Amino acid sequence: MKDPIPQFTYVIKDLRDIGLAYLHLVESRVSGDRDGSGSESLKFAFDAWDKRSPVLVAGGFRPDTALKAIDGAYSSSDVAIVFGRYFISNPDLPYRIKNGIELMEYNRKTFYIPKSKTGYIDYPFSKDWLAESSKL
Repeated sequence: MKDPIPQFTYVIKDLRDIGLAYLHLVESRVSGDRDGSGSESLKFAFDAWDKRSPVLVAGGFRPDTALKAIDGAYSSSDVAIVFGRYFISNPDLPYRIKNGIELMEYNRKTFYIPKSKTGYIDYPFSKDWLAESSKL
């Protein structure tokens, strides 16, 4: 679409009235199989949503860029930054973020392989998490 904003503004405004628990948006940081810098703003969507309920925002965030987004562009909104691909490659993602542990990179080639565990449950937990959890 040359200009999707009018259509999506209309949809978001109509969704306000059905009492959704949240609105989930994705920043334009991904194009096909490549991460980008996110040049398009979601301001139109936030304006249309009018703070009816929280907004979940995804889009290739890493811990540092998520914090910048929460403290910056989204500081006046009820927003949670969500992670998808990094949860696949980091089964202990919240622990890693909390403790400043570097994230494992994901392998796109193993995404969505039918009937395969590869790429979903074979990524390792961090050594720190394993050591801490063994004490429990």
